[in-house]
Amino acid sequence: MNAFQDIFSSLPSTIRDSLSSLFSSIHFTQSQKLEAVKEEADLVQWKEESFCLTYKREKENKDGREGERYIKALRKYMSTLRESETDYSKFFPEARKNPKIKALTEDQKLVLSRCPCPVDGEKTRCCKIRTLDAVMQCAFGCSYCSIQAFYNENEIKIVSNLEEKLNNLEITEDVWHIGTGQASDSLLLGDDYGTLSALSSFAEKHPDIVIELKSKSKRDVFTHPWPKNMVFTWSLNAPTIIEKEEHFTASLIERLEDAEKARDNGNLVGFHIHPMFYFKGWEDEYKYVVDEITSRFSPSDILMIGIGTLTFTKAVIKRLREMGAESKVLEMELVDAAGKYSYPLDKKEKMFRHIYSSFPKEYKDNIFFYLCMEDPSLWMKCLGREYSCDKDFEMDMKKFYLSKINSIRYSFL
Repeated sequence: MNAFQDIFSSLPSTIRDSLSSLFSSIHFTQSQKLEAVKEEADLVQWKEESFCLTYKREKENKDGREGERYIKALRKYMSTLRESETDYSKFFPEARKNPKIKALTEDQKLVLSRCPCPVDGEKTRCCKIRTLDAVMQCAFGCSYCSIQAFYNENEIKIVSNLEEKLNNLEITEDVWHIGTGQASDSLLLGDDYGTLSALSSFAEKHPDIVIELKSKSKRDVFTHPWPKNMVFTWSLNAPTIIEKEEHFTASLIERLEDAEKARDNGNLVGFHIHPMFYFKGWEDEYKYVVDEITSRFSPSDILMIGIGTLTFTKAVIKRLREMGAESKVLEMELVDAAGKYSYPLDKKEKMFRHIYSSFPKEYKDNIFFYLCMEDPSLWMKCLGREYSCDKDFEMDMKKFYLSKINSIRYSFL
């Protein structure tokens, strides 16, 4: 089937019937028909009122341009939804089935990759973190995540003989920061397959390389010490977003309680307030996130706090629409963002300034705050500092990270 038929056939019968009636009685070009069905598919996914079911047919004007006016009215309706703060108050997505996923070890080559920043040319500010995919696929169901689009949805693959393969990695002088949460949740499987133990052994052999683990889980892996250069970080979000869009993940409080265990076990922790959503009540809910952080952690406990928002490639947007799960993640104003699609800069500035200003001064002075893969023009406006190039950003981050890690490492001697 072609794109039109694929989308049209996925719509509820009442909407299909209404559109069929419109298409048979009003002149639409093929591109206009495709636009109409695409927008109706979005409205179904967002659980918003159908446009075609409420459209009032023109009685008098018979100039043959009603289809054009229909599309114009549809665009206005959709723009109003996308440009406004997303309303989750009456959005109760259909409960998703927890996927039955089996874990498989696989003998495959282990490689260090570069951060998947949007484009070359420094149109976004990037820290140049290296990524290590020791586990691929995720059992969580975040509506905005692209991981499940790239791997077999029923299998989590774990690189076998990880410690040996880590020992055989070619580590060049410019490698100092490795992230493990790009292709899966870093703590999803705990240490059930020896992944964390292998990373621990690697970290001990390379004390000047920061191993960053990133999670939305509540796996308690803090019953014994980990090297100080293993930094455990959690992605945090507003409670509404966790409930409505981050399916099967730990709650905000559960994530923070897990982070407290990491802190109490002697490791620095970090937080990614990312991706931020522009929804009704966002100011209060993200302020609540900050208040929970500052009530549980002192500035000396936290290495970094990254801030960012929703960013999509065309391929991911297409995949999210094809999946058809009820979600409002695409009910947003999508503008070009260095080759990807994201919120307009004015909305980003509003959100980032709010979250950063919510932290007390002692946190700003003693924690490395940064914007993740965002336009360089936002840094000074939101964080009060900026970098002339990615290299300066990377070197400042490196200096801060290693200094703070060494300070806790030597305090335990």
